[in-house]
Amino acid sequence: MHASCLLAGGRFEAARRVAGDEHRLQGLHGHSFRVLARADVTHIEQAELQAALAQVLAPLDYADLNQQLPQCDDLSLAQHIKDALNCPSALLLQSAPERGVMLENGTALHWIAASFEAAHHLPHVPAGHKCGRLHGHGFGVRIVANARQHSQAQLEAAWAPLFLRLNHRYLNDIAGLENPTSEVIAAWLYHALQDAGLQGLAWVEVRETHTAGSQFDGKRFRIWKEQRFESAVPFDSHGNYTGHSYLVRLMLTGSLDRTMGWLLDFGDVKDRFKPIYRQLDHNPLDKLAGVRDGHSQSVAEWVHAHLSPLVPELARIDLMENAHQGVSLLFHDDMRWPLLQGE
Repeated sequence: MHASCLLAGGRFEAARRVAGDEHRLQGLHGHSFRVLARADVTHIEQAELQAALAQVLAPLDYADLNQQLPQCDDLSLAQHIKDALNCPSALLLQSAPERGVMLENGTALHWIAASFEAAHHLPHVPAGHKCGRLHGHGFGVRIVANARQHSQAQLEAAWAPLFLRLNHRYLNDIAGLENPTSEVIAAWLYHALQDAGLQGLAWVEVRETHTAGSQFDGKRFRIWKEQRFESAVPFDSHGNYTGHSYLVRLMLTGSLDRTMGWLLDFGDVKDRFKPIYRQLDHNPLDKLAGVRDGHSQSVAEWVHAHLSPLVPELARIDLMENAHQGVSLLFHDDMRWPLLQGE
């Protein structure tokens, strides 16, 4: 059994002034806002959700938000959009590449995104594994916390000293990071942020690359791997086709291997997915054996049917036709969050 959700996105440009502790936000300034809404497939159809979101965002585009809303900070603005839609189970608002807010069922979360540059190696991988060699990454970090307890500015302040400890360092030399997988780094950051006073911390995310990363919420580890493929799908009832550059996001959850320090090697996830990927890429999706049609939900279900025996840790599949439209299949209740990875 799984939950099927639709994903619909949109963007708008707007100006605002935001009262509060952050002086830089108090003057009139502008943003390129991004919105992503998630709704249960039993409540609305994809085209309806996309149209409803476009209708709600239209009055905000190229507007002075202070003239339209009594409050227009990220949290208030996201709540306004979610209330106006009256259908999504969750909504993400990204006001800048490095900050935003998420809402679902009364839960409000602030997040900030950051990065650091560092070297490492994984000491326990088999001989010949590329990660056993000294190498480096431009690591991405996302810190997510209860918006009622912590502002985005507080998250940035808590991150600042950790950045100094990690940036341009050899991570293996740092206590607690002797085996610095992305999962271990995420847990290390989570506990360091808690020690710094972020008691409303929801989870920490660490990305080694643009296509892979991990999350830790204090109890569970999750990892994801993304790939893109180019495919054709039916366009109408007359046999005409169109095509998309798809993004498939595979999310896994499970126990950490205490020796290896990971849930599963990202390379192993990619290798197990490879024979399925080859059937998807540069093919008409409605011709795949066992696919009901070429719609994203049926394709995602087909991926799950073929991949779950090979990757029992598989807990969620997101399949995006483009940046603004897709589906999400959830096989674990705790996988409803997050709306955003790897972006």
